[in-house]
Amino acid sequence: MSTAYRDKSSGADRRIGFVLLPRLGAVITASIVAGLVFAMMEMVLVALVMGQPWYGPLHMIAAIGMGPQGVLPPPPAFDFGVAAIAMLIHMLVSVFLGLVLATALLAFRSSMAWLIGLIFGVALYYINFYGFTALFPWFAEARGWIGLVSHAVFGLVLALIYRGMDKREAIARRVGPRA
Repeated sequence: MSTAYRDKSSGADRRIGFVLLPRLGAVITASIVAGLVFAMMEMVLVALVMGQPWYGPLHMIAAIGMGPQGVLPPPPAFDFGVAAIAMLIHMLVSVFLGLVLATALLAFRSSMAWLIGLIFGVALYYINFYGFTALFPWFAEARGWIGLVSHAVFGLVLALIYRGMDKREAIARRVGPRA
C-alpha cells in the first residue's frame, strides 16, 4: 500500500469542533528541521558577528531547565551535557510551537503560509525576549537583530515545510462555495 493511497484512505480529518487538527508526523518533522535551522543560525551569527562563544545560545536555553547558576555565563569550554539539555528543551518547545503554527496554518490558504510563518516567528521573538524575560531575565541580553532574524526564519521554515507536507486546505474552502 503506497503512502499516497494510505493518506487518501485514512478516513476523515481529525477535528475539534470546526478546528482542523494538524498531522503530527508533519508537525514533528517541520519543527525539528526549523528548530535545527534556528539553532545553527543563532550559533553561527553569535560567533561571527558578536565574537562570543558559538555555544552561548545553548547555555541560555539550558538555563531554562538547569537554572542560570553554573550555566551562565558560558564557560570557556564547550559542555556536551549542557548542549544536550539545551537541544532537548529547544526541540520540545519547537514541536509545541509547530503544533500552534500548524493549527493556525490550516485555518488559512496555503498560499499565505510563508507570510503567516514569518509573522509567527517575529511575534515569537517579541514574546520570548520581552515577555518571558520576566521568568528568564538572561534572555534580555540577547535582544537584537540576530534573535529577530533567527526567529523569523524559524517561523518561515516551519510554515513552509509543514504546508509542503500537509496539503489540506482551510475548512472554509472544503465546505463548499460561499453564498
